[in-house]
Amino acid sequence: ARWRAGPRMGSWTFEELPGGLSSLADKNTARLLEKWDLAANSQAARFRYSAPFEAGELDAFVTAFFNSNTVQAAAPVRAGTRRSSAAWVQLGRVDAVECERLSTTVVRRDIFDRLEERGIVRGGSIARCMDVPCGEMVIASDLLRLMLLDEGSEEWATYSDGERRELIFHLFRILAVGGGLNQWEDDIAPYIDMTTALYKDMVAVHKDARGSLAVRSVVLRVLSVEGSAPLFPSPSSHHRCLLAIDPLLRHVTLFYHAFYPMM
Repeated sequence: ARWRAGPRMGSWTFEELPGGLSSLADKNTARLLEKWDLAANSQAARFRYSAPFEAGELDAFVTAFFNSNTVQAAAPVRAGTRRSSAAWVQLGRVDAVECERLSTTVVRRDIFDRLEERGIVRGGSIARCMDVPCGEMVIASDLLRLMLLDEGSEEWATYSDGERRELIFHLFRILAVGGGLNQWEDDIAPYIDMTTALYKDMVAVHKDARGSLAVRSVVLRVLSVEGSAPLFPSPSSHHRCLLAIDPLLRHVTLFYHAFYPMM
């Protein structure tokens, strides 16, 4: 479901937690993020909030989060419609936030086994194809990108609309599509490995009443904000701003990516 959080705000305060996301901290990850053109225009941060909130207060909580001076200082957003003029800026006043709830039913990485089963990946290698323009100066040169970007392709049906609303699918899409200057991988393993590590880092897992693993985090995709500045520098289907809220530890984890085309 998608909704718009209005100007009502609660009294929550936010504190940045040191260390960020450990899954993004090692040298190999940093190298891959540079290679995929994600490093310059993406960021992640984690915050602790001061008091619990009820289900009916989620809209006020999200608005308070984006209006927090601490959050704005630690998690600026990208401005500038061209990569040559891109800069990190603070949002300023936020009057409304448009969000949608993402699913977190997946707790295993075998959701990606289907890529081999459907021939998108063959023996660990991503199957190539003729170049297909997919808008925003993105060219799909393999079946993985067709599955992610081309709704008219046979590969698109590999995953249902519901599966595409899973947080793990959003993270996988961010990494595999990358930025406009992405140097794509020939093998699938780096994408799956980093997606899995980032997913584990963002969400909190517990055992439910039946003893099965389940995600307790509330995960939102933030689509836009209204106020002093926009959330993203220009319209794009590749932008992402994701929030994972752990109600037990009172943590909010943010992952932000602004997409800039090749030119």
